[in-house]
Amino acid sequence: MDKVPRVMVIGSINIDLVADVERLPREGETVWALGFQQHLGGKGANQAAAAALMGSAAVMVGCVGDDVFGPRAVEGLQRVGVDCGLVRTAAGMSTGAALITVGRRGENTIVVIPGANGAVTAGDVERAAEAMAVCDAVLMQFEVPDEVVHAAAATIARLREQGKRPLFVVNPSPFRASAVPPAGSVDILIVNELEAQEMTGTVVKTAADAVAAAQQLLPRLRPGGRVVVTLGEQGAVALSDDASQAPLYIPAKKVQAVDTTGAGDTFAGALITELCAGRSMADALRFATAAAAITVTRPGAQSSFPQRQEVEGALGDAPVAAPLDQRG
Repeated sequence: MDKVPRVMVIGSINIDLVADVERLPREGETVWALGFQQHLGGKGANQAAAAALMGSAAVMVGCVGDDVFGPRAVEGLQRVGVDCGLVRTAAGMSTGAALITVGRRGENTIVVIPGANGAVTAGDVERAAEAMAVCDAVLMQFEVPDEVVHAAAATIARLREQGKRPLFVVNPSPFRASAVPPAGSVDILIVNELEAQEMTGTVVKTAADAVAAAQQLLPRLRPGGRVVVTLGEQGAVALSDDASQAPLYIPAKKVQAVDTTGAGDTFAGALITELCAGRSMADALRFATAAAAITVTRPGAQSSFPQRQEVEGALGDAPVAAPLDQRG
């Protein structure tokens, strides 16, 4: 990598409590666990860790609690190279947690307990503004309060007026309409099929459906904006607002999934790292898809993320992104 991208992630920091089960329980049903693990997680921390492992100089902005999990979460991020100087400890609060159930096929259900993630404020964003000004991208999710997302959008808009240009990248997960930044503020929107459907009303089951949803989302972005829709086992599509560029589609690499937790976060961190390093969207999609494919073959979130060298070694048989033929 010729250029080392600088990526700031503003978001959640969690401890993941994972129960492995034969199958996911139905409503009201009790099932026996096959195993139990604790992992470092949180969509924000996951994406920061993934970006760092892929070669970015990653900076984390968020909060942990003053319990035993807080220092462990910060140390885990620092171990993979994330700058945690802007991570604050919220007194009297627990560190965010996720209760995760993972079935035999790698499918999962997740209950998120916000904890200290709910203590992140617009003030934390303001304190990060100086560091934000020298970043190539600022990446956000929705596991923090609405005010934090809107403060980030406003801060980036102010920095642009000063001639700075960090890309504003939003992964609206878990989706809620109240957190969506103002129209015209986002450069790259990364959504899965459910989030795309919630934002547009379009049912997304195929790559063509994803393109149709992405076309509805493009007007919400800044000029030059791009929408990436991930489709799990079906891969991903990317659409630019440049009408001369056809939608790109990349199939997912075929692997035996063990645990899909964190795969989307690996994809996001890897994709933004590659784009900020100057790669084309097609090349960035290929790299990010290969990274996510490795992640799902291992249990846990951050503990399952590959190193950059491992992803580069897996590119030989990785799918290639190509223009999507929408003619049927």
